[in-house]
Amino acid sequence: MKKLINLIDQIDNMHDMNNVIASLKIKRAFLRNELARTARAKFSIGDKVTIESKGKTLRGVIHHIQIKNATVRIDGDLYKCPLSILEAA
Repeated sequence: MKKLINLIDQIDNMHDMNNVIASLKIKRAFLRNELARTARAKFSIGDKVTIESKGKTLRGVIHHIQIKNATVRIDGDLYKCPLSILEAA
C-alpha cells in the first residue's frame, strides 16, 4: 500500500491524476456492488436481522429487499437500510 501511495505522490500532471481518480471510482463501485450482492444472497424476506446504529443494537425483520438496500420493520416502523450494515439475528 505504501508503494501505491508513493507512486500517487509522484504524479505531476492533472491528466494522470484524473485517470487515477476515475480508476479508483470504478474499483470502489465494483467493490460496493460485490458487497451488496453477497449480502443480498444471504438474506431473504422475513429474516430477523440486527443493525448497529448510534451505539444501539436494533432488531427487526426484513420486509422488502432491493438491489443495495432492504426495508426493515423495526418496532412497527419501516426503515430503508443498506444491506451491508445488516447482520443475521
